[in-house]
Amino acid sequence: MRKDFDQNISSHDLKELIREGEHENQDFKFKINSSRKIARTLSSFSNTTGGRLLVGVRDNGLIAGVKDEDDIYMIESAAEVWMKPNVEIQVFSHAIDGKLVWEVVVPEGKNKPYMVEEETGHVAYYRDEDQNFAANAVLKEIWKQEARNESNHPVPFSDREKRLIQYIKDYDEVTVSKAAKVMGLPRNKTISTLARLVRWEVIRWRNEKSQFLYTLD
Repeated sequence: MRKDFDQNISSHDLKELIREGEHENQDFKFKINSSRKIARTLSSFSNTTGGRLLVGVRDNGLIAGVKDEDDIYMIESAAEVWMKPNVEIQVFSHAIDGKLVWEVVVPEGKNKPYMVEEETGHVAYYRDEDQNFAANAVLKEIWKQEARNESNHPVPFSDREKRLIQYIKDYDEVTVSKAAKVMGLPRNKTISTLARLVRWEVIRWRNEKSQFLYTLD
């Protein structure tokens, strides 16, 4: 983790950032009370397109300021203890209206998925608009395939893939479990196939009430 408490941006620029509100690449934290919760945000930014966490700013954009400078160690713990692999972040300190705001910059990761050690096991998160969501096995497989630089160009579909595509045409959507039955494949190979079809832009996914569904692109 890189800390640079001497670098500042102008109050105007920081206020402009805050006026953007929370979105896919920006999150506000009034205060830090859990390294694990911060790790979830770091995970979601790393697994998506990177982002910025402003600490000392309320959800409504009100600048409250950092209350306890020892909280910097909780950020460090989030990046280096609760994450697998570790996340390399930068932390800048900005004085605005007599108050201190921390800017935590999180780059998009090169070794996805970045996971958080939860009580139930390691969980990877992704960012959608201003919310963090737990990734499913297919999304994690997409990241792994991308990291291996697997081809994005479709090859002729197998008979199993053709059956799956036809099923989606007939019924609009499919779950992982249903896709496994349609193709007659074990779950792990079904996950790999779905991930490949998403990367080829043949199908797309959406998260509906914590259920991942796959439809034609």
